Amino acid sequence: MAHDFGEINKENRRIYRFHEFNRERDTAIVSLILGSGLRLSEVAGINIYDLDMNKGQVHVLRKGDKEQYVYFSQQALLDLESYRKIRESRYAPEKSSNYLFLAAPVGRKGTSRRLTPRAIEKLVEKYANAFGKPALTVHSLRHSFATRYHLENNDVPRLRNQLGHSSIQTTMIYTHLSDQEMRNAVNNMDKIIQS
Repeated sequence: MAHDFGEINKENRRIYRFHEFNRERDTAIVSLILGSGLRLSEVAGINIYDLDMNKGQVHVLRKGDKEQYVYFSQQALLDLESYRKIRESRYAPEKSSNYLFLAAPVGRKGTSRRLTPRAIEKLVEKYANAFGKPALTVHSLRHSFATRYHLENNDVPRLRNQLGHSSIQTTMIYTHLSDQEMRNAVNNMDKIIQS
């Protein structure tokens, strides 16, 4: 994703330089959402010490101020590692700054700050528009994770926990099956009966 965006915008030096500066960070953010189903506010609120790279988990503050460890995918782990390798040198955070995702340094002192939820929304919009998917949002990335998780695992209680839903009814929204998937499921039942 990030590499292709750079190639598309190579002619516009300002956009290209900004993209090159933030490429690893942006990839890590999108990968983390797609690989965990985290909410926008949860991603924006992560601190460095919230990550457990050995277990592939992140500590997040969920709705209702509930704390939870949430698993993320192997791809998200790799992308987070790539970002963490360049975080200190590129974003030059102050020693007391524990924010995971940082905005580029600005101002006379060139200080970094936590990337806001709105900034994360805008970066997802930027990539979505560049690749002809203007309807793609942070929430639709979360929805994609939930749908893929359900299709792979068919475990609604675990999906509910992963997404941080207090009600199973909310999770059920993500468990819909397409018409073709439903047809395949019904046809597979016939195969079992005929065996």
